[in-house]
Amino acid sequence: MENTNSLLGYVLLITNLLLFWYFLKGKNLKIHEQTQNKLNFTIQPKLLRFIGLFIGQAVIVYLYATFLIITVTQLHCDRISQNLQASSIEQKSSTIICQLREFDFLGHQKSQKQITGLIGTRLEKQTKTDKNGKIIYEYQVQLLTNTESFPFRRATYSDYFSEEADLIILSIKDFLAQSLEKKLVVKQDDRLYGYVLIVITIFWFLLGLLIIAVGSFINCNFDKESNSLSISRYKWFGKFGKEVFLYSLNEIVDIKVESSNSEDGFVYRVTLMLASGETVPLSGCYSSGFQEKQEIVKIIKNFLTSN
Repeated sequence: MENTNSLLGYVLLITNLLLFWYFLKGKNLKIHEQTQNKLNFTIQPKLLRFIGLFIGQAVIVYLYATFLIITVTQLHCDRISQNLQASSIEQKSSTIICQLREFDFLGHQKSQKQITGLIGTRLEKQTKTDKNGKIIYEYQVQLLTNTESFPFRRATYSDYFSEEADLIILSIKDFLAQSLEKKLVVKQDDRLYGYVLIVITIFWFLLGLLIIAVGSFINCNFDKESNSLSISRYKWFGKFGKEVFLYSLNEIVDIKVESSNSEDGFVYRVTLMLASGETVPLSGCYSSGFQEKQEIVKIIKNFLTSN
């Protein structure tokens, strides 16, 4: 378990490093084609993509919890009769042999342990202190033999679930007291919590996907051969809400970076100035990143002025 926890920590660390590298170094601008006669690029919602992917990390955590932490523990005991010869008197005794198995969420067996000579069980109370100094009580079902004890499962029971531990102990004690009972099967099935985690996982996945999908993509296609500019604005990965605007390249008289003062400082957007006096912003809203906006202006101007 410690190894898998360390693996999860490394995976999340690497994921976060990649995400923050993308946020700091990645660009909103993606150039698809850049030739003397054609220029095609897309302005992408980098911030919303970063937020969506960052939230999407919860999917990794909950899937890890579902498939590696959620378990089914089963105790299967058999009472084996034995004949003991004491001088001329034959005596009968029995030994209880148990198989303690642990299964993962999908039903694959993770571990198996044989317990020979089960004689009893007890509820062990453990105390821990949280970071605020509050005492927390945890409980563990111990299976007892003449020589040692075995925990019923790896995870402990909290105060809230201590009744489940009591029911397991009661079942085992009843079996030990009833000498005619030959078999005992006790199961602790936590898969219900796994299904809850799957629902939560789907929620975080859809939330991250929604944040990415509502981001506005702006595709600009400059074509000197047809003397046209098409600007496509779309969301939901281009499946819904797509708008296309067509202009003649001859209408464009200037390209500049407009600025606006907000509470967090200046924000910017790239705007085309047309001969009619109309202004055509490439993006629907202002955002930070002046240098990147300047780079877009430079790319467009170089394309329009090249022969």
